[in-house]
Amino acid sequence: MNEFSRFIAFRYFTQGRRRHTLSLITLISVLGLSLGVATLIIVLSVMDGLIAKTEDVVFKYTTHANVYRMIGIFDTYDDIVKKVESLPEVIGATPVVFKEVLLMSEKGLATAFLNGIETEGYKKIADMSKIMVSGDYECLDPEKKCEYLVKSLEKMNGLNDFLEEKTEIYPVIIGSDLAGKLKAVPGSVISLVTSGAGKVSGETVPVSGTMVVVGIFESGMYDYDSRYIYAEFSGSQKLLGIGKNASFVSTKVKNPGDISEIKWHMRDLAGGFPFAVQDWRDLHKTTFKFFHLQKLIMFIILVFIAVVASFGIITTLIMLVIDKTREISILRSIGAKKRHIRAIFMLDGFIIGLAGTIAGSIIAAAVCLMLKRVEFPISKEIYFFSELPAQMSAGTFAAVTAATLVISVAATLYPSIKASGITPVEGLRHE
Repeated sequence: MNEFSRFIAFRYFTQGRRRHTLSLITLISVLGLSLGVATLIIVLSVMDGLIAKTEDVVFKYTTHANVYRMIGIFDTYDDIVKKVESLPEVIGATPVVFKEVLLMSEKGLATAFLNGIETEGYKKIADMSKIMVSGDYECLDPEKKCEYLVKSLEKMNGLNDFLEEKTEIYPVIIGSDLAGKLKAVPGSVISLVTSGAGKVSGETVPVSGTMVVVGIFESGMYDYDSRYIYAEFSGSQKLLGIGKNASFVSTKVKNPGDISEIKWHMRDLAGGFPFAVQDWRDLHKTTFKFFHLQKLIMFIILVFIAVVASFGIITTLIMLVIDKTREISILRSIGAKKRHIRAIFMLDGFIIGLAGTIAGSIIAAAVCLMLKRVEFPISKEIYFFSELPAQMSAGTFAAVTAATLVISVAATLYPSIKASGITPVEGLRHE
């Protein structure tokens, strides 16, 4: 684009008999486009925030990869732990007993996933103490004899003496939403029922146990807070009657993004088949696919807002063509070529689009910063979190800016072609 076209294009914004009308229409076009851009960036930033917050919870408080045995019992977990921890990329490993259970309290009923963990060993995987909202993570160890456990044992011993039987009680910590379902607080006694390992007459024998809540944690993610319960490893083995058996070995690595390569080293160290490794992408595949699919759908839908807003650019340029028909004819008569006229109006449309994009980006940044400071509540059951997160990224801003500017330039094509088709005679006919 030459200097002549740029000079005329900028002059059209400041000169003309109908300057005020054109300025108002231009302002409306910029405002419409900026609102479309702001909406698109805000929605995508919220989706980025949901994805980032989910990854944060997954990386900090859950396993990065599980080594498990596909067939047979898994009683060699101590050897697997040593072998896996020998990898330089691995921070720690620990065996876990995992089982779906039914929980009952005096005031509620809920299904959950029991995680039998080694109290000290699991600290290598997740520092649960940081997300405890009441009670104490250390109370999972029965040897600690915490206040909640001692009181429950005293009550249970009195009942055992009366019934002339012995009932064991196991300390557990549960998620905040699960505690809400069971109406449980630290010190509450809950019952557990699940299918056992033994069989009688070919049928699985259910097992049950009595537990006392010694702590409540809150990760901020509904899936964990509403369904996870943690108990001590050896106690879980005893309760379920599985002997010296584990469900898998949980591991944590230095760089979760490289887990796809690391898990193959883990599998090789475990000895190959029948061992396999399931990483965090496999474990949370549905959740992340849901977020990424929603983000893509939102982007496609909201781009149409920018497309609709681009009609304002078309309207502005068409009115500008009508208003400047005489001037265009004069330019053509003194030697301006069609490409110069097209360049003038395309630049005008691009400037409107650029102004709307910049204004929209500023609005979006202000709203996202506000969302970070203001705890905007959302449905935890649907969106996994109780607060609306927003994470601004250069990639999101760049993608939206590029898409909007492409749409803006496309909107200038018809008016600019129309303007370049004006002949010298057409504009000067009535002069």
